Amino acid sequence: MFRFARFARRWPKVPVAAALMALVLLAVGLAVIFQSDRAYGLQKIEETRVQAEILAASVTPALDFGDAATAREAANALGVNPQIAAAGIYNRDGSRLAGFERQPGALPARLAGDWALGGRLVQVVVPVVRERETIGSVYLSSVREPTLRRLARYSVVGLLVIMAVLVVLVLGFTQVALRRANWELEARADALSAAYAELQVQVEERTRAEDQLRQSQKMQALGQLTGGIAHDFNNLLTVIQGSADMLRRPGLAEARRVRYAEAIVQTAGRAAALTSQLLAFARRQPLRAEVIDLNQHLEGMADLLDRTLGERVKVEIAVTPGLCPIEADPAQLESAILNIAVNARDAMPDGGTLTLRTAQAEPLEDGRTAVALAVSDTGSGIPADVLARVFEPFFTTKDVGRGTGLGLSQVYGFAAQSGGIATLDSEVGVGTTVTLVLPCTARDCLVPAAAAPERARSGRTGTILVVDDNDEVGLFAETLLTELGHEVVRASSGAQAIERLGQRRFDIVFTDVVMPGMSGLELAARAQQIAPASAVILTTGYSDEITRTGTNGLPVVFKPYRLDTLAEMIDGALAAGATASG
Repeated sequence: MFRFARFARRWPKVPVAAALMALVLLAVGLAVIFQSDRAYGLQKIEETRVQAEILAASVTPALDFGDAATAREAANALGVNPQIAAAGIYNRDGSRLAGFERQPGALPARLAGDWALGGRLVQVVVPVVRERETIGSVYLSSVREPTLRRLARYSVVGLLVIMAVLVVLVLGFTQVALRRANWELEARADALSAAYAELQVQVEERTRAEDQLRQSQKMQALGQLTGGIAHDFNNLLTVIQGSADMLRRPGLAEARRVRYAEAIVQTAGRAAALTSQLLAFARRQPLRAEVIDLNQHLEGMADLLDRTLGERVKVEIAVTPGLCPIEADPAQLESAILNIAVNARDAMPDGGTLTLRTAQAEPLEDGRTAVALAVSDTGSGIPADVLARVFEPFFTTKDVGRGTGLGLSQVYGFAAQSGGIATLDSEVGVGTTVTLVLPCTARDCLVPAAAAPERARSGRTGTILVVDDNDEVGLFAETLLTELGHEVVRASSGAQAIERLGQRRFDIVFTDVVMPGMSGLELAARAQQIAPASAVILTTGYSDEITRTGTNGLPVVFKPYRLDTLAEMIDGALAAGATASG
């Protein structure tokens, strides 16, 4: 009692000091709790970000090739870490390619904006970069820290605040633990950096291997092209040359002469169709777009499909009423459907069912509404290792001489040039479905008029300037036009044509598009200034300039052209000129 009283007299402010010390220790304890929690959260974010960067480096090739399976394997590999809640790989547009999640809904369907520490999860998004170009993103979320563990840690710190001596010791131990954690984190970061560097080396090696593989595939495609195209064209040339030789024989009967001439015409038409397929795949085929009711057009092809596929293949057409019209080249659309159907027939050697369905499709990436045409067969299906290459140029699984690989590539090129997309799904032993998704148009379909009788030629003749840098083609055009009764003057270049236009008047300028020095489109613009009364008709077998800029409203005769086609175009231009002058 004596000692306590003396202590109280000597230290009267001890309770106050103790209270102040308690408050100070409480503040220090709270500060320690806050700092510890913040440091842990930052460490967790950094650790999660490093793991996300490693995942991003490992999925660069998968994103580059759209390989969802490889991307999914890389994401699932993180599942061995129980603190990883979700991992996702996303395309450039934010759509998810593949992912891993412990609970449904933990992985966002699309990425929008950035992510940070929130709630009990640490969420990180890092870009996937290839050659300074962002090709996608990686999303990674991990559990920050279990709630019970956090409460237990806070409770211990709170008790230590009440016990002043222990608080100091705990703070010391806490600092030691934090430093040790930092050391461990730095060691882990160094290890991860070393692993990342090794992974980069592996990625570079894989990239070089893939480049070599692509080069090999290009050379293989080139060999397939030269073999397939040479085979098909040699067959066509055999018929043409043999028929021409027979026509040169003296004393040939009229019936046989007509038969050989018709063989030349039909075979030349097939050769033109083959080059048209090449241009369609390259998206360089000038399209004659029309507004089409897809349902009505498809039903109109039923008889053609039946005759083409034979009796063993049953054709079923299921249309969805009320679809919006599309704007496409009818001939190219029919060619695409026939190419798909012929491939389906070859996949069903013992017969089967070909089903054509139309439906409203999901909007395209640019937001335009679209319709879908799905062509499904019950054939053998396509193996997974072949599926990724079906739209490649000149790729075919058929033997040399039985196909050039232009069928599906023409379908792909037609869809792309028409503003849509083409996709293919297949399962071995079940069948294949090729889907064309084409954008809708705001224009109305023209009501088909009753078939009018073929318009008779007016018999008009005129003066025509033929411009072509190829002497053989120019002479051929001159021969045809002279046969039709027109007066023809030839020019071998745009400059020479301008000179001719300054010397006399011409009713029509019939010019090739692709010429050295001055193109046909440039000549047309100059001719309309020099001789506005002269009509201009273009002709070309292929023109990148027309594909890019159009024809500025000028009529085009596509090579190879027939006498009837040329006569109709010339007659129409002369009639229009006569109406304008009258």
